[in-house]
Amino acid sequence: MESAAKYRCTFLFLALVLALPCRPQTAVSSPSLPKGVLTALAHDANTYCEDQFAEGYREGCHGKFAGHLRWRELTITPSGQAAILVENDNLGFCGVGGCDLYLFVQRKNGSFAQVLGGNGGLGTLERVSVSKKLNNGHYNIRVRWSDGKTYSTYEWADSQYWE
Repeated sequence: MESAAKYRCTFLFLALVLALPCRPQTAVSSPSLPKGVLTALAHDANTYCEDQFAEGYREGCHGKFAGHLRWRELTITPSGQAAILVENDNLGFCGVGGCDLYLFVQRKNGSFAQVLGGNGGLGTLERVSVSKKLNNGHYNIRVRWSDGKTYSTYEWADSQYWE
């Protein structure tokens, strides 16, 4: 009797597994982060490599650092000026409020400048939005806190965003 119940359970489990929809996994390729942004983040990459890897084990750590950067493009002016918002979710760059956030704009010489506060902000890509309210020709940037109700608002002044 116990053996029959065991087989019924096994059969039921297999039937459930086989009934689940099966969709093939497809790789989604997104454009890579511009090299100039990685250059602008070189100090953070070096800090990560020094903190996380012992001497002699650092080979490839800059690639690991870059692999944990999430990003998206934002339009920050009515004329369409683009900026690149980067979330650094590497070990040592995240806390209870989220991860380090940076906003980069491309300069005329091709380099990228970090323009979100003095050192960046804190949050996640999903919690950042662009307001339609303008300040000095740039849209305000809003970062929703983890409580879902409170926001930090960054306004454009002196060539960068300040809270």
